[in-house]
Amino acid sequence: MPTFLETKPDAAMDAGPNHFVPEPQARFSWRTVAILGALCMLTAFLFEMIASELVTQEVITVIGVGAIFFVVLGFCAARSRALAERPKWFIFAVWGLLLASEEIFSYINDATSTYESQFAFAAYAQAAIWMLAAAALLVFLLGNPGSLRGLFSGQYKWVSIYSVVALLSVAYAPQLSFSLAWAFKLCLIVLVLQAISKQLFDLDDVSAFLLATIAAYVFLVGAPSIRSMMPDPTGTYGQNEFETRMREGPTGLSAAAGTFALLALTVYTPGKRKPLLVLSVIGLAVMIIAGGKAAIAAGILSGLLFFGLQKRVGATLGFMAGIVVIFWFALTFTPLSKYMSAYTSSGQVTSLTGRTELWAFVWPAVKQRIVQGHGYVSSRFVSVAMPGTPFQAGHMHNGFLEALYNNGLIGLFLMLMIHVVIVRNLWKTMRGEVSPRAQRLAIGSMAIYTNLLINGMFNATFSGRANSQFMLLLAMVIVSIRLVREVKPSRTLERSAPAWAQVVQS
Repeated sequence: MPTFLETKPDAAMDAGPNHFVPEPQARFSWRTVAILGALCMLTAFLFEMIASELVTQEVITVIGVGAIFFVVLGFCAARSRALAERPKWFIFAVWGLLLASEEIFSYINDATSTYESQFAFAAYAQAAIWMLAAAALLVFLLGNPGSLRGLFSGQYKWVSIYSVVALLSVAYAPQLSFSLAWAFKLCLIVLVLQAISKQLFDLDDVSAFLLATIAAYVFLVGAPSIRSMMPDPTGTYGQNEFETRMREGPTGLSAAAGTFALLALTVYTPGKRKPLLVLSVIGLAVMIIAGGKAAIAAGILSGLLFFGLQKRVGATLGFMAGIVVIFWFALTFTPLSKYMSAYTSSGQVTSLTGRTELWAFVWPAVKQRIVQGHGYVSSRFVSVAMPGTPFQAGHMHNGFLEALYNNGLIGLFLMLMIHVVIVRNLWKTMRGEVSPRAQRLAIGSMAIYTNLLINGMFNATFSGRANSQFMLLLAMVIVSIRLVREVKPSRTLERSAPAWAQVVQS
């Protein structure tokens, strides 16, 4: 079986932690990727044909995306082989496809139709994209069999166990097919992140991973923004509040744009990589224009945290000045002011746009199955299970309540442990003896996490369907685990050891 760029452990250790020597018998090349890519695209095509019995635009899109994806994989494989590098960009590309997959197809399907298994055809196409990513992951694992070692040990075990619990809970979920599909994606993401963690050998690798994430977020933020500004000839979105701001998912778009801005600031180095600074400004602008109230507050607070933890007073003032300018522009030249006026006079401010009413309404159902929950992503059908649900909610609008409703106290405990791992590692890194670059990456990661956490208080940013924000939260686990390794243990030991222990050691 052809292999990827494998490395000999002894040779790798002799050459240093950042140098890897490919085995002479490695035979994996772009030709192998091309052949496997063609087979996977053929499989995806047959999958689409079975689902629809017609060749549609979605089928063509899947084939096109698959072709581009495997060309990128082939390039990454050839580059790694030619430069004798680790195949990190190959698995980063898989991660990027999974991140961007939710915006490749734009569709709306109500809870009742989904519950009755009347899925939109674009949902099948999206699942086909996940299958392409799974095939690419399999190719990577065939050449790098140790990439999943430690999946259920160490700090990452909480993520792995959470995915297993979610998968097992599919058995009693109200819509088996729907829950199984999303559980498959969640498990796929967990495996991809574990494989990525094995490629994060230094801070350059961490920055490269975040750059790959930023590249996917360009599509995640750009695609809905462009679609929102284009005419809607199908009338899918109708005449509603979305037309006063971004038409497609303004709340989610605001959150994604704020996260995108923080990602760019985290990787940006003053005086270098200036395009990242431009992308950050664009992200902040979209965040505000889209009008997601919680997302705007989260983005501003996280930005202040980012600059405040670095004790950069001038940059903090500049950030606030930029926010004021963007707000002025949005209120003057976009429909944002009309939306804000309509919202303040709607009487929904005190109930957080009906969220408090939703939480009170679903609490009896939460208590009914408090230990095991109702099944992974079962919150999608709460309006079907409980007629009269406020504003026909499709999730709990709170990440922790989402975990509790879907997977009970078991899921909530695991989700809390995931948060604990991230915060503990980033805090140790920020307080420890590390390089300025590691310090900046840790502070940026803390700002990103804070943004996700605040958004998660008012939306299902985590614990539900494995969309981009949830994916990024799980990615913060492996990033934090890698960053905390930058803390110099000797200095930490000296600070933490009592005086009598130092005397004994001497």
